[in-house]
Amino acid sequence: MGDMAAVTRPAAGTGKAARGRAGGRGPSPLRNTWAQAAVVVAFLVAGYWATRALGGPAWAGPFPTAVGDAFMAWLDGVYGWIVVNRNDSPLFLYFFNYVSVGLGSAVVLIDRFLDFLTWPGVTVLGVLTAWRVAGWRVALLVLAAFGVFALTGLWNESMTTLALIITSVFIALLFGIPLGVLAGRSDRFHRGVRPVLDFMQTMPAFAYLLPFVLLFGIGNPAAAVVTAVYAFPPVVRITALAIREVPGGAVEAATSLGSTPWQVLTKVQLPLARRTILLGVNQTIMLAVSMVVIASVIGAGGLGDAIYRALSKVNVGQAFQAGLAIVVLAIALDRVTGAVGHGARTPDVPERLRLPLLGGGLALTAAVVTVARLMGVRGWPREVAVDLAAPVNAAYEAVQAAIGPTTAALGAWTLDWVLGPLSSLLTGSPWWLVMLAAAALAWIFSGFGAGVVSGLAFVAVGLLGVWDNAMDTLSQVLVASALTIALGVVTGVLMSRNDVLAAILKPVLDAMQTLPPFVYLIPAVALFSIGRVPALVAAVVFALPPVIRLVDDGIRGVPAPTLEAARSQGSTKWQLLTKVELPMARGSMLLAVNQGIILVLSMVVMGALVGAGSLGFDVVFGLAQNQLGLGLASGLAIVCLGLFLDRLTQGRRAPRA
Repeated sequence: MGDMAAVTRPAAGTGKAARGRAGGRGPSPLRNTWAQAAVVVAFLVAGYWATRALGGPAWAGPFPTAVGDAFMAWLDGVYGWIVVNRNDSPLFLYFFNYVSVGLGSAVVLIDRFLDFLTWPGVTVLGVLTAWRVAGWRVALLVLAAFGVFALTGLWNESMTTLALIITSVFIALLFGIPLGVLAGRSDRFHRGVRPVLDFMQTMPAFAYLLPFVLLFGIGNPAAAVVTAVYAFPPVVRITALAIREVPGGAVEAATSLGSTPWQVLTKVQLPLARRTILLGVNQTIMLAVSMVVIASVIGAGGLGDAIYRALSKVNVGQAFQAGLAIVVLAIALDRVTGAVGHGARTPDVPERLRLPLLGGGLALTAAVVTVARLMGVRGWPREVAVDLAAPVNAAYEAVQAAIGPTTAALGAWTLDWVLGPLSSLLTGSPWWLVMLAAAALAWIFSGFGAGVVSGLAFVAVGLLGVWDNAMDTLSQVLVASALTIALGVVTGVLMSRNDVLAAILKPVLDAMQTLPPFVYLIPAVALFSIGRVPALVAAVVFALPPVIRLVDDGIRGVPAPTLEAARSQGSTKWQLLTKVELPMARGSMLLAVNQGIILVLSMVVMGALVGAGSLGFDVVFGLAQNQLGLGLASGLAIVCLGLFLDRLTQGRRAPRA
């Protein structure tokens, strides 16, 4: 009944709106949320043209850079002090240096252990483990993944990446699961940790790099920590959710029988929450795969470094080889850890045979390792690898010859007529007018508090001294977000209407969400070469899957009686969509918009690796040239933009019609 009331109430026409219509006057157009937003944009455009007409007076320019320059100089001084005193300061001497050495040693030891096992031993151990926890199909997938590592000549790089993932996931779970349990059992702690997790999940991946480089330097230790921190939020959130969803009756029954809190946790809550917690472990591993590739920028090595070097040379073939290895690694880890949580495809082995089966598997692995080492086998020999780079590069050149002029023309049109004008509007308007427009838009869509936060975020961007590059990055995000939301909403609606299309798209979306974001840059560069346009294309494709899923889920979640009531009143399919389904799926739609824009931001920033420039380039340049001030200021500006976009798209008020 509540849903029906929500649908039919606007048609009833009560209150001032009804009285206005009775008197021949409708509600004021300016009460419409989108009309208000259009007025704000119109004022911004008018201010831009007025500034150009006046010849750009001092008060109408970009944000003054004096404060930002001083801040960057101070950060450079801090970095210089740390470099000089890293081995003298007690904080570094007795803490960060020990952590750095420990983490670096852990990665090296795991890498050496994998090398000790030799490629046949690693393969046998991996396939047997996958079969035991996930069944023979996943075991074959793991075998295929090891085959790709070997035949692409990237076995050693794959093992380095795997060692980094193991180390970082262990750190994330070591701290994340206990914190998740505490958040699940304590309302106060849960309320305190939620904003921190929200903030961490809003930050683009690139923004994590610089602080940890400052503390741990360039190399594996910083890569392991930054990967662990980036992958940390899901396991805390999902573990807390799992503990909270344990039936209260089970907890009360255990308590009434005299169980201590520790016994309730270990004997009741954790066993009942096991599957959900393992889902959190799966998500943590997938985020670690994504971040460990990005961490190649700070010296992580492995497959990410292979892609980074190939893209910097525009060698699509080599990038494809490394990207293929990362893709199969991500899919294999996803299927194995997902099957552990689900448990449906785990082989049904009688309990009396489980221990002998484990012993037999270990004995077989040990025998294979012994024989391989006696034969002098270690990693897969590179001379046996299949060179995919040459044929892929040949195909790339053929594609460029066939459609290169078309994609170049499309890219030029996008730059000249869409991205360029929007970037000029944001960078050429008075900074205070842009700040007021951002605050006003956030206020219109999300309330007064969001408006204040957004205005302060833009002031912070200016004070950081990177205003122009931040506005250029924002223009790229807005263009890519508009295209992502348009494509995502249309595809999600079609998917909700057609079960056959949904059945086709779901596995495709699953696969797309498994891929690390780095990989999306490869086909984009293959089609559009280097520049801003491939970064935008990669951002759109990367952000589409969650948008499509959320729109589809939201529309499918509309109650059937509500739809039947609307049909019985003669609603057309278009009216059913626009007047019933989309309004009632508003929560999912808002989340789709929010997730799409945040993912676009993270990918646009990463586009600096293929020539997108702006804030992402400043981060990479700061890392490469030891200019901590520029890099960290740009990273903080990315966070500020993410905060603004998050608040803008998480409005609590329904748009006024």
